[in-house]
Amino acid sequence: MSFLILISIMFNCSIFDYQISDNNFWKPQLRDTLQTNRYRIVMSKDNMFISGIWIVKRFDNEWRGTIVNEFGLKMCDFICTTKKCKLINVTAVIDKWHIKRTIASDIQFILEIDNPAYKAGQKADRHLINDTLTISYKKKILQRFVSGEMVMLNKKHNLTYTFKKIEE
Repeated sequence: MSFLILISIMFNCSIFDYQISDNNFWKPQLRDTLQTNRYRIVMSKDNMFISGIWIVKRFDNEWRGTIVNEFGLKMCDFICTTKKCKLINVTAVIDKWHIKRTIASDIQFILEIDNPAYKAGQKADRHLINDTLTISYKKKILQRFVSGEMVMLNKKHNLTYTFKKIEE
């Protein structure tokens, strides 16, 4: 009898907290692997924030992208694979090794989270509660809301990235 109660509890928890069909963070309506993707981005830390546009496109086995602020000034370009993310053409404000390393790591986490070859994606905890998918790995949390808004929180460095797809 206790065995049946345990199965019932496990079955009920899996229905309400987590659905395997919604396991992937990136849905086709949020990211196209063939076309250019554009998102409004807000990067914030404490009381400071930078807002702009994040443009990313898939080329062969890598993501290439750029972050441009609202005035049209480029913050950085990036090339991201499952093994590495590299920032190039970085503006002087963030051209410090520790800042570049943190942003590159966060971009890689955001873009490669569904890739089975990406180590953090394999080990990440995924939970679907009230149609909000939350993926956490170490001190990084990535959330996808029903509205289509996506938020990535880097707790170690107190950085928040908020994305909203720009419809063409």
